[in-house]
Amino acid sequence: MNAVPVFAAEQAIPSINVDVQLKKDGSAVITEVWDVRGVSDGTEYYKALYNMKGMSVHSLLVSDETGKQYKTLENWDTKRSREEKAGTCGILKTSQGYELCWGIGNYGDHQYTIQYTLEGLVKDYGDYAGFYHQFISELSSAPESISMKIRMSDTKLTQDNSRIWAYGFTGQVNIDPDGSLVAYSSEALGKNDYGNVLCRFDRGLFPMAKAGGMSFEKLQKSADNDKSDLAKTILFSILAAAAAVIIPSIFFYSRYKLADGTVMRLPGMKNIDINWTIPFGGSIPAVYSAMHLLRRGIPLDTLGAYLIRWQEAGYIHMEKGEDEGRKKTDKEEAIVFGQNKPHGTEAEISLYQILASQADENGILWISDIGKRSDEFYKKLTAWEKEVKLEGDNELIHLNAAAKDIKGSLRFTSSGFEQAVRILGLQKYLKDMSGQNQYQTSQGALWGDYLVFATLFHMGEQVLQSMKTLDPVYFNSFAGLYGCNSYSMIYLMTMTNHVSSAASPGANMDGTGGGVSSMGGGGFSGGGGGGSR
Repeated sequence: MNAVPVFAAEQAIPSINVDVQLKKDGSAVITEVWDVRGVSDGTEYYKALYNMKGMSVHSLLVSDETGKQYKTLENWDTKRSREEKAGTCGILKTSQGYELCWGIGNYGDHQYTIQYTLEGLVKDYGDYAGFYHQFISELSSAPESISMKIRMSDTKLTQDNSRIWAYGFTGQVNIDPDGSLVAYSSEALGKNDYGNVLCRFDRGLFPMAKAGGMSFEKLQKSADNDKSDLAKTILFSILAAAAAVIIPSIFFYSRYKLADGTVMRLPGMKNIDINWTIPFGGSIPAVYSAMHLLRRGIPLDTLGAYLIRWQEAGYIHMEKGEDEGRKKTDKEEAIVFGQNKPHGTEAEISLYQILASQADENGILWISDIGKRSDEFYKKLTAWEKEVKLEGDNELIHLNAAAKDIKGSLRFTSSGFEQAVRILGLQKYLKDMSGQNQYQTSQGALWGDYLVFATLFHMGEQVLQSMKTLDPVYFNSFAGLYGCNSYSMIYLMTMTNHVSSAASPGANMDGTGGGVSSMGGGGFSGGGGGGSR
């Protein structure tokens, strides 16, 4: 008989922190730390893991704030008393999946640490490996903060081999300098919020992962509710029930309310026209803000975009050299600052000052120094990204591309929405730049701006390869603008990615107000409720 999910009472769940250590076979050892306050009812805590097709759970371990290790029972009986459950834990197999259970023990405040092994989390989707998993679902109390850290013990996860998206709460994602992917909340979760994480990896990282039975693109569309089976099912159910008041939320990713109250619908990417023009006069903050208003799930590399722009302007150059004072022979990547400084917007000048202030007496910022001071960079760049967002918001308002609605929320104007759609058209062009039948006769005239925004969209290396294919002769002279030759130009982008990975706190995830969307798609594993009962 399945356990009845009747929630008991606690005053609050201040935090849940999840650490996910991935294995090459696609399994994961997951450790969760639950802080709970004021437990005054119930006999046990549990975490539900449903939607577990092709997956299994084992090796449950639980301890509490005293360090006491709970006894793991082979069979869990939900009908036992609180006293009988105290100091024990177990896995309950149900018709929906699994429930990880442990005794509350004494009432009051507790910190529970639970660890379990999840087989089959990462799957091979043919083009990439990855997973879409709900780590936090409906609980007896909504957590005040959550964090989810994904890592591998013997491999550093970087922008070159990994991507992360998250859904269901307001927060941010990072690719941390220590080689881990992180998603965390910036606001307390609401009753209906949850924590879903979508990760993409190079297939070679998981050579023994089981086949996922679809492409990663399809999995991502499922996460975005883009024509997913779940979205169709929900839509049909709503139509059948004539629950019209809920219908607008189904199109969370395609319908946009403008500042004047009218509603516009964003066409699918297949129906968006290719665009060769540079959006918003080449303003990085304006594009950054517009992408957030569009609720796009792609993290934006604002730091890398500025580095590429500065390299062409001669404010910096990136190179691999030796630091004689370090007593090391291996060459190391670094940013070398020139005599001239950028005279752009406040956000651009602020970023330059953050980086230049950490350079040595020779005006060189070594990437290892960025890693050593990662906490300091993290705090400064987190604040700086908010500055970029605010500057972008103000610029959109100045350009009449956005305005405040009657409730004070920033929304597109009609013309602003059209310009934002053209950003997606530019993304579409950059993604298949060398494969377009039509190509501007100006050829390389816009390549510099293209490369800046390709870097912003994490497509820099791909676009450079397209440029080289389109016009290899011009590509040589184009590379010279950056102090590179045709060969080293590609490596320049690699160095840019390395610096961004080491220093950047990452962009906000998509959703209203720069946070994560509260709409998630189908296709995820895990989830199903939990807390005290």
